[in-house]
Amino acid sequence: MRISTSWSQHTAVSAMLNQQAQLQQTQMQLSTGKKLLSPSDNPVAASQVIDLNQSIKSTEQYQSNINTARNRLSMEDVVLESATDILQRIHELGVQGLSGTNTADSRAAAAVEMEALNEQLVNLANIKNANGEYMFAGFKSSTKPFSKDVGNPGAYVYAGDSNSRPIQIDASRQITDGDPGLNVFGTPTGSAPAAVPAPGSINNMFEAITKFATDLRANAPSSGSLSDISRALDKISSTRASVGARLNAWTAKTKSIRILYLR
Repeated sequence: MRISTSWSQHTAVSAMLNQQAQLQQTQMQLSTGKKLLSPSDNPVAASQVIDLNQSIKSTEQYQSNINTARNRLSMEDVVLESATDILQRIHELGVQGLSGTNTADSRAAAAVEMEALNEQLVNLANIKNANGEYMFAGFKSSTKPFSKDVGNPGAYVYAGDSNSRPIQIDASRQITDGDPGLNVFGTPTGSAPAAVPAPGSINNMFEAITKFATDLRANAPSSGSLSDISRALDKISSTRASVGARLNAWTAKTKSIRILYLR
């Protein structure tokens, strides 16, 4: 079999062009720092890179979610700590007011302080977060949650809802970044014609404190009111424990994400 001169030349030129292409490929890899310049270089590896990039983006989003939610929960924890301090002082005033050694004047003075502390509690319940949203209004974050019912003395109304916002912290887990006001401060009586229950069975702490103060002014306090305040303290403590557990979960998740990045 005879091999033509033109075929030999064509083969030599093709080899040179292939070598130049490989050299250019190597130079591009060196200049970009990338082994794969296009999916066709290695389809299997390219697919793995795409999956890895998607995983990194998802992880970064989870970290962003965690940071945002942690800030909200940390603020809630501070608010609940203040509410606990206020309720404890109200409880002390209640114990003093129920003592048989108190006079009508001393009970009236205790009522004045109790009412002022109650106003502070309501302000905490209506506090806004860093984004200007009402913290304890549920999904109705632009609506002030708690207010007095002007047509029903001693009663309060709640304008928020009972929802909590779930935050995705990984592919299979969600944790709420707050608590609706009903779960924290108790369900109020609402608008008339509903009547505030008798001491000992009042669910909303603002109404319980208002009733306690009113009875102190009348020099006729009830031990049932003290029970209402104790239940309010228990509710706040339970919520704080839940907030702490969620903060711990986010802290643990953040550590695992950092370890993943270090790898």
